[in-house]
Amino acid sequence: MQRPERIRIKNESGQPQALPEGERYFQDLGGAGEILFLGLGPNPKLAAALCPQAKDLYYMDCPDLSAQLPEGYTIPDRFKQIGPEEADLSKFRTILYTPGKRFFPTFWEPMLSRLSIARAGIMRKPRSKTVWIPGNDNSLLLPELCRAFETEGFSYRVIEPDAMRKELLSLLHKELPELVVSVNFNGLDNAGETFFMLREAGVKVAVWLVDNPFHVISGIKSNYWREVPLLVTDHWFIPVLEEHGAHKVGHMPLATDPQIFKKEVPPYPLLKDRTVFVGRSSFPAKDNFFSGCTFNAQDETAAMQAIGNKNKPDFEWWTQKDNLNKFWPDKKIRATGFKAEQSGLLWRILSLQYAGDKLTVFGDEGWNQYLPQADIRPPVDYFTILPSVYAGAGISLNMTSPLLPCGLTQRNFDVWAAGGFLLSDYTEGLSIFPEELVEHCSFKTPAELPARIEFIQSRPQLAKELSKIWHKVIIEKHTYTNRIHKLLSFIN
Repeated sequence: MQRPERIRIKNESGQPQALPEGERYFQDLGGAGEILFLGLGPNPKLAAALCPQAKDLYYMDCPDLSAQLPEGYTIPDRFKQIGPEEADLSKFRTILYTPGKRFFPTFWEPMLSRLSIARAGIMRKPRSKTVWIPGNDNSLLLPELCRAFETEGFSYRVIEPDAMRKELLSLLHKELPELVVSVNFNGLDNAGETFFMLREAGVKVAVWLVDNPFHVISGIKSNYWREVPLLVTDHWFIPVLEEHGAHKVGHMPLATDPQIFKKEVPPYPLLKDRTVFVGRSSFPAKDNFFSGCTFNAQDETAAMQAIGNKNKPDFEWWTQKDNLNKFWPDKKIRATGFKAEQSGLLWRILSLQYAGDKLTVFGDEGWNQYLPQADIRPPVDYFTILPSVYAGAGISLNMTSPLLPCGLTQRNFDVWAAGGFLLSDYTEGLSIFPEELVEHCSFKTPAELPARIEFIQSRPQLAKELSKIWHKVIIEKHTYTNRIHKLLSFIN
């Protein structure tokens, strides 16, 4: 016996889906009053059969789904349609066709969040000057953000990401915060339920994308990310995100925490005559993130030729070479990103090879295969040892990941804050600093490094004066407290 053909539609991100059929796909959300179906599924007669005693039934469906239903899709006369603008869900007993919520979350989640918040009585609670930051002991920038918000008079709560996603109503019952700040969508689910629930509760939400934004959102299959206020560390992504539908995007670079990086820290011994680089040869879980992506000999040749022609084969360069214009929802962006990541490894290796024979690298063992003659030392703790390394090094090197074409790294702030001297590869991101300072302390190709290093080493007084000026600029304008001011201005 041939199985009936399922109705197929495209979900809100353009992916094909079959509408599953069966009683188990209908969830009674409770409530009192007349019955309202939120979606009818592929067989409206089955939905009607769930309520045999009801004379009249109501239904609402996502317009983008309704527009794709085939001819012959008929709805029993017992059903009366109402539109989203007419529906006060709190006056109905509601029954949800659950796959519809999964396929069109940006339509359903705001409505369901409104219902949940109203039933829970969340809006009757007093709001506190509190910020929630989803994270745990391994989360990026957590101590720095907590300290900066506290300086600005906020109480802060660190919320486990799983608890944020699974226990949000319970958390909101205990406390109604003013703001939630997520780094890289940490604590927010992929369908948008958490975001819409917070928004419905009147909680302001901002996501700070400190990595390549499209690598972060490549795992999100709902359009909801477009409605989230986004801050990026690299301004290159602002128009690109807007072209992909983002409603509100701002620029907020990294910064430093003066309580960690301060001039009073004792310098690490025996580094004052050395050029130092602190960093990994690859980021953790890189193979898993870029699973299935390739960087072949032809790609390596193209990257090396670009570097030889004084071009950095960064993310923008590779998207143009791969003729990639649409960065979401297709995950092809990761394949292009992997090429930029591998180009970055080549860039770092060449830079370190040009750094001379007085090079010390603090990093993972992967550097041994690329720099067999260098002084390779184990990684150092960011919060305790790293400030003294920066303070004690003759010159600290910075090479920016090509995944951020106009990005900066923590080194661009932390080295100067600690009283050290930084020599950084040039990106447009350095335009946030005075041009005359950048000119003396940057290089555009690895081949320039020997001359740059010799220039600084032969002028110790100039290096000292530059370090002092840079320190003043960083501490006055580029701390995480400064960034919180920017974030609050952006979100209000």
